[in-house]
Amino acid sequence: MKKLLNIEDLQDLPSGIEKILFSEKKEEFFFKLLDMHDWDLSYDWFQNMYEEEIAQRKQNKQDFTPNTVGVLLSNLTGFENGKIYEPTAGNGSLVIANWNYRKNKLGLNFNSEDHPIECWEFSNRSIPLLLLNLSIRGIFGEVYHGDVLTKEIKAKYILSKNNQFSKIEKL
Repeated sequence: MKKLLNIEDLQDLPSGIEKILFSEKKEEFFFKLLDMHDWDLSYDWFQNMYEEEIAQRKQNKQDFTPNTVGVLLSNLTGFENGKIYEPTAGNGSLVIANWNYRKNKLGLNFNSEDHPIECWEFSNRSIPLLLLNLSIRGIFGEVYHGDVLTKEIKAKYILSKNNQFSKIEKL
């Protein structure tokens, strides 16, 4: 991963990803990531690495939901059309689990625009990974970089269908 992003330390992963997300190299980078992970979009590829190396657990009290919990919650919530609201998105593992569940249940009838997301995330370091995780899956919706409790917003991102991947616009 470090070589792919041209970074020396995993602490630089969020900033390396952020640079790529808003560059002309985004699609090429996405295809390389997909190849690295055998095109398996069913889970957050960065979760283990992020938890162990990058998370700000002490400063921001960050903790991460295990993939199995995301799968369980998805089974409980169902797959009907409608907005998916995630007030503490982190890197997006719960959204990914729900997206994957809906996609598998609906098959060819799945359309990302029928299942828009609204995510909130406070951490500067999580936002780039969240945006990557959503965009590479073609997920449609809004991401708020801010405090979900006070509704103070640092940035808002719109994810819209572009082609295979979501287009990311920063407002």
